[in-house]
Order: sequence, then C-alpha cells, then structure tokens
Amino acid sequence: MFNKYFALQEANGILPDIREDIAHLQHLQKEFKTAYYHLQAVKKGKLEDEAGSKEDIFLLESWIDFLEIQAQHYIQQLEKHSIYVKSIDNGLVDFPARLYGESIFLCWKQGEEYISHYHEWFETFNHRKKITVTDDD
Repeated sequence: MFNKYFALQEANGILPDIREDIAHLQHLQKEFKTAYYHLQAVKKGKLEDEAGSKEDIFLLESWIDFLEIQAQHYIQQLEKHSIYVKSIDNGLVDFPARLYGESIFLCWKQGEEYISHYHEWFETFNHRKKITVTDDD
C-alpha cells in the first residue's frame, strides 16, 4: 500500500528534522497569507501608499506563486519518503506503519515530544489511539 513502513523508533528518530520542516512550512504559510492579503488590498486600492500598479501586482503575484512552489516542494519531498503532512497549521504528520500486519499511520502533532498515537489509514487525527504495542516489539 505504501512505499515504506516506519518502525516507531525510526519515526521518532527523524522527528527533529520533521519539526524543522513543519516550522519552515508554517513560516512559508504565514508569508503566503500576508502576501495574499496585501495583494488583495492593493487590488482594491485600500492601501494609500500603494498605487496598485500592474508591476506591483505582478511582483506580489509572482512572490505568492514562489511561496506556493516552495511549500509544495517541501511536502513532495516528505511524501517521497512516505511522510505525510496532514495539517501545516496544526503541525500534523503521519508515518505509515504496521500493527498486527495491518497498515496504520503513526500520528504526530507539533508540540508532542515523541510519537505516541496512531490511527487507521482511513481515519483522521480525531480518531487516534494511544500506542500500546507495535509490530516492532
């Protein structure tokens, strides 16, 4: 079903890198939203110091496109390694794993020290359960 399945210890071992990636994605998202709202204000002529010239609008649109491409690249690189960002805002990340031979997702949320929950592959964060045993044991 997935290219890779993580052992719990392996997924916990790469959390320092994942924390950095999520923080960077959140920074890109914040920049994106700021630039987007600025662009909307320029287009509507709400900013007195911004004339809303075509060149200004083009530069803002280009910057927004660049930020989106950067974020997509980060997410694609993670997915290439079978790491799935479920929410940038909430810092939710899933790692495919196996439990009793079945495919599951180890589920990590930003702020948690280590991975301690999982959910079925067809479920969401709201359905996660505490890990008590893994196929690694």
